[in-house]
Amino acid sequence: MGNRQNVQVKLPQNDDETETRRQNLQSTRNKYQLQQPTFGLTDLEQRLVNIVNLPPMLREFPKEEKRSFYFSFFNGLRIISGVIYMLIFGRGKWTIQQMIRHFRDSKVIKEPKGCEVWRKEEVDGPNQTQSQRAQADHWFAWQRMNGLTRNLIRKVQTIPEQFVPFVNIIEENHPYLAGKTLETHIQQGTLFVVDLTEISLNEPTLLSTMALFGIYKDVLMPVAVWMNIKDVKDGKVYTPRLNGDNTEIRQWVKMRMWFNMLEGQYHTSITHVGFTHFLMEGVSICIHRNLSDRHPIYKILLPHFQFMHAGNKFTVDDLFPVGAHFDKGTYIGRVTMLRLISKHNENWAYSTHASLLKGLETRGVKTIPGYFFKDDALLLHKAIHQFVYEYAAHYYGNDDVNVQQDNEIQSFRQELLLPRKTNGTGGCGMNGIPEFTSIENLVEVLTNIIYICSVEHSVSNFPAYDHYAFPPNMPDILHGQPEDEMNDLDEAMPTGKEIFYTIGSKRTSSQVLTSSLGNYDDRYLKTMDNDGKAFVEKFQQNLLGVTEQINQRNNDITAGNNGKEIKEYPFEWLLPENVLNSINV
Repeated sequence: MGNRQNVQVKLPQNDDETETRRQNLQSTRNKYQLQQPTFGLTDLEQRLVNIVNLPPMLREFPKEEKRSFYFSFFNGLRIISGVIYMLIFGRGKWTIQQMIRHFRDSKVIKEPKGCEVWRKEEVDGPNQTQSQRAQADHWFAWQRMNGLTRNLIRKVQTIPEQFVPFVNIIEENHPYLAGKTLETHIQQGTLFVVDLTEISLNEPTLLSTMALFGIYKDVLMPVAVWMNIKDVKDGKVYTPRLNGDNTEIRQWVKMRMWFNMLEGQYHTSITHVGFTHFLMEGVSICIHRNLSDRHPIYKILLPHFQFMHAGNKFTVDDLFPVGAHFDKGTYIGRVTMLRLISKHNENWAYSTHASLLKGLETRGVKTIPGYFFKDDALLLHKAIHQFVYEYAAHYYGNDDVNVQQDNEIQSFRQELLLPRKTNGTGGCGMNGIPEFTSIENLVEVLTNIIYICSVEHSVSNFPAYDHYAFPPNMPDILHGQPEDEMNDLDEAMPTGKEIFYTIGSKRTSSQVLTSSLGNYDDRYLKTMDNDGKAFVEKFQQNLLGVTEQINQRNNDITAGNNGKEIKEYPFEWLLPENVLNSINV
């Protein structure tokens, strides 16, 4: 593969134009500077949030990062359609049945998956059958593996202390434990937990929750939900109900709703905004500040940050202000969201949070049936790793010494590690970035950066409409408290205004504004030499093979559902065509 183009792709130690390279890089550094964002918080709120622990962001917005015409167009369209929707539908409260009819009959917006499941399984309906209740329970469990936050579920080693006082209550006539004790399930490796207690920030006035799940007839099913409700010292536990009176059944449905709502707060704060958008903003700034645009690594990283800074600016300017969506349209509000991000970032470590492979291993979840996200994510991670390794090995001449002598890539790592400071002189403060002493170490970090910008963000963002748009499935906000006596689930529902603001924001975030994974725009390909383009083409071919595997798996799921007591749901969100290169909205 020869380079027949006048394209500069050189490591710094091999570049004869050292001074020109240095001057250009210094000019870029002046445009891309890190600072700790304040989000318009008061001095007291800044102390409460501890802003030094927020991921750093751009000090000033460079013109090079201007948002695309399409983003501006779709955002304008969102505002116009949102106003129209609000005027027509946004007054007063909607009942769940009104929501179902609206989505079922709409010619404008598609029915969200959460609404489809609720409707087909007649959730909270007078004629709901036991098999429909079981199917709705499986959907609740399926969301923990393949929904918006898929990286929390882990194998139980010992019964969590929150559930210890309630073991006998949980085990008694449980529909999905198959007559086994919790301890037996632990010994057999079939009991799992999703822990959302982090949401409470250890404050008793904030709600937190935790849920147990077990394997039943080769599918994941819920075992119990714990909630720290007021006036009950040890909280309270709720279990699934296939039989019983309507009050008991509705209580279980209500707890599923509240659990999903609290996971939604975690998802928005940590899974999505905090640790794709905000975390990668600092990484992007460090790339611009330390890698010349002639550097081969710069050229494969840049497409994965396309329009990200513009999207983040929209998030900060339009969603975080006082009275905006994150403040009034979510249960915990903007200040608590930022406190969660800050607290989580204080404890964030590369080895435990940035690595898909290590995360799956430490959580002990490689063998959960129906964990399709895990299967597909591993395929994509492998394809990205192969692409990055072959590319990097080529440009570093298969020699680790060339990595060690690359002062730009070493400076990039140092600024990622440099502690954060409120005065703008710090770095990203990332813990545990391995030393760049070998091609393999460098490739591991680059693979995980690209994975977060593409796979992790896409699967955290694009299914949001399917989960959030129908509030009973996954509300942004509920009214009242989980322990309130409610004869009707409608009483907890968001207002019409809250519902349609959620729909508008999720529809905007689902707009496809950049190319799918591996399909780089011409603006990026033109900066690559022929060797680089050849590696990209091979990457694209490998992704076609991933597409075939996922499609075959989903076809097998559909075929296997015939006659099954509890049906499985196909998972399509990690088809390469559904994964975008960058964090763009």
